Amino acid sequence: MKIAVDVMGFENPVFEAVSACEKLVKKYSELEIILVGDESKILKSLKSKERIEIIDTKVFINQSDEVFTAIRKKDSSMSLAIDQVVNKKADAVVSAGSTACYVALTYSKLGLIKNISKPAFTPLVPTAKGIPLVWSDVGANKVCDENDLVCFAKLASVASEVILDIKEPKVALLNIGTEEYKGLDFIVEANKILKNEKKINYIGYLESREILFGRTNVLVSDGFTGNIALKALEGTFKAVANQMKRDFKKPSGWLGALFSLNVVRKLKKTFDYKNNAGAIVLGLNGLAVKTHGSADEQQFISTIELTIKCIKDDLMGKIKKIKF
Repeated sequence: MKIAVDVMGFENPVFEAVSACEKLVKKYSELEIILVGDESKILKSLKSKERIEIIDTKVFINQSDEVFTAIRKKDSSMSLAIDQVVNKKADAVVSAGSTACYVALTYSKLGLIKNISKPAFTPLVPTAKGIPLVWSDVGANKVCDENDLVCFAKLASVASEVILDIKEPKVALLNIGTEEYKGLDFIVEANKILKNEKKINYIGYLESREILFGRTNVLVSDGFTGNIALKALEGTFKAVANQMKRDFKKPSGWLGALFSLNVVRKLKKTFDYKNNAGAIVLGLNGLAVKTHGSADEQQFISTIELTIKCIKDDLMGKIKKIKF
């Protein structure tokens, strides 16, 4: 298997991506990597070129670049990395660059699977049960209709089966309540359609306060709502973590910190997104996976390992068998 990795355009040094790739090539004997970026910087970080190819480019997409700017940068590391999948030279592409630009470029270059009108940005979100939640869509689309939500449900359900080895994963729609009549019209309509989808284990609506309890394996939302909800959760995690650090630093908090250290460690392990850093752009005619713009070595490792599992277990093949 061969994976193209865009090693530029994210917040950390190129070393973080290169080091992760080098470690994974040693771990997986069947893995080959194409590193796309500034060759001089890559070679400074690379100890061995065994099963590693380099495509040299000094052009990259900034986190602040707009989509139209990204499209014009035809020789950017992100664009050239995606081209490897387009030209069948790689089985998948991974990037930590701008999410909006990545979704737009993969969409324009790879195209969509037949009968799908929109791609879905789909991360794995940690839950209190220790089993990640497959959430689709969290930002690829501002506007969706009921048919889009149904497609997202089908795509994410198969992704959950493949990635997490869950048979008949539970699927829920994100909504403001659990009553049948609540929600925007397209959500209510999607609910009606999903109830009659025999191949989906649909359990109904889920409120945002229930997301982290692990009551569903797949969560479906339009990209606008999903992005707001996901960022609200991320902000809550950070606020709680910062408050705990401040309290533990106080003299009066030392004793409490000592007795609660084990609980804090377990909490951190459960909700550590570094071990579930990858998000798949579902619905494309190719496998495209995204990691965080602030990705470090561990996040690149977890994202590429997710990509490896998707390739090994033929996620794309199974998705293309879905009737949309």
